[in-house]
Amino acid sequence: MAHPDTALHHHDRTEFQLERLILFTDAVFAIAITLLAIEIKVPELHEVHSETEVVNAVLHLIPRFVGFFVAFFVIAIYWVAHHRVFRYVYQYTNGLIWLNVLFLLSIVLMPFTAAFQGEYPMLKTPWVLYCASVVFTALMQVWLQAYIRNPAHGVTRPEHQHHPDLDLLRPLVSVAAFVASAVLMLLGFVVLSRLVLIGIFPLMVLYGRRHRRLLAQHEARHAPAGAPAPAA
Repeated sequence: MAHPDTALHHHDRTEFQLERLILFTDAVFAIAITLLAIEIKVPELHEVHSETEVVNAVLHLIPRFVGFFVAFFVIAIYWVAHHRVFRYVYQYTNGLIWLNVLFLLSIVLMPFTAAFQGEYPMLKTPWVLYCASVVFTALMQVWLQAYIRNPAHGVTRPEHQHHPDLDLLRPLVSVAAFVASAVLMLLGFVVLSRLVLIGIFPLMVLYGRRHRRLLAQHEARHAPAGAPAPAA
């Protein structure tokens, strides 16, 4: 017989339901990353006559591997972002659940768009579709964070609503990079459309300065009375 004080017997099961939401999200992320690897097929070699043929078959897979690694780290970055923002959630609403489902929809689209652009790396449409799927995910993250930090929804505590980890500018860094990449591909700059994504790293370095400034301001506002101000 179950103990009457277990979570299942409480009328308020908020913590239990939040845990279900997060575990479901983690499972979807894990499946999406697994699907990326499944799309890389072992080369079918019939009547192999030399090592050169084997090497050529592996080299033929390079675009798929590049697409795999890019998509893997993009999905991983969004998993880390989801983990970061959900640390501040202590209540849930139907709106939050459905927004999270839409966010996951954007994640599960990535294995298809990544495989498509990996199969046809020199064509415009596959790459533009992949960029569009990443932009979709970033905008869903913005929407999700905006919902979480909105005091009208009551899903986070008042002192966390303006925490720098919920800053809406952060997800827009990838939007800028992938929109630029899609535009360059449409203009016919195939190699440059890939190289421009390297710009995400200096942009994140610049954003890091903003984050540190906002964090110092946030800690100063919520520091106990008489406590020394944190270093900027």
